Amino acid sequence: MTALLLIPLCIGGIDEDLREDVRWGWRGPVQDVVARSLGVGLNWHPLLVTSTIAWATGGPELHGTAEQALVSLAAGSGALLGVRALVRRPRPECEVGHWWDTGFPSGHLTTFCSVATVYAWHYPGLRLPVGAAGLLLGLSRVYLGEHYPTDVLAGAALGAGAGILTASLWPERGAPCFRSSRWTVEPELGIGAGGGLGAAFALRF
Repeated sequence: MTALLLIPLCIGGIDEDLREDVRWGWRGPVQDVVARSLGVGLNWHPLLVTSTIAWATGGPELHGTAEQALVSLAAGSGALLGVRALVRRPRPECEVGHWWDTGFPSGHLTTFCSVATVYAWHYPGLRLPVGAAGLLLGLSRVYLGEHYPTDVLAGAALGAGAGILTASLWPERGAPCFRSSRWTVEPELGIGAGGGLGAAFALRF
């Protein structure tokens, strides 16, 4: 569906025009450093490590949020590979040998937004910095010649969708996804109709 919505941009040439403007109109040594740093620091590896540490060491709320973020990261990554397998859009300036390295949608934006959306969902104070970081990351991927703008938009939509679904459908933070059915057998004593003492066992859930 996202790919269909982006078709008019591609056909009209807007996608390529925007890419050229960002790629060649903003050149500079500072921009180069910032763009490459964003690509490394906001890739899926640091996101995975950071959320794993938060899950392992954080309090109940942070633990639950990080757990949701990890699930969202897995879901977003799976959706990313599924879309790439179907679309197989070449990257604008480099050859790719495998379909999972193709350009649509942007992997950086998909994984970043899948994780960041969960944290922003539960911690509203993060929404502005997370949004700014996502915008800069998207521009950096176009600036470095890795993606078309529509690749970036599709990745952001896909990742945000994974994050919203995970945060809204998951149980309360810190609660298990499925309620465990623990049961015990407890003895019970009683007096029968004839006055005798009887014993029985009750199954407690």
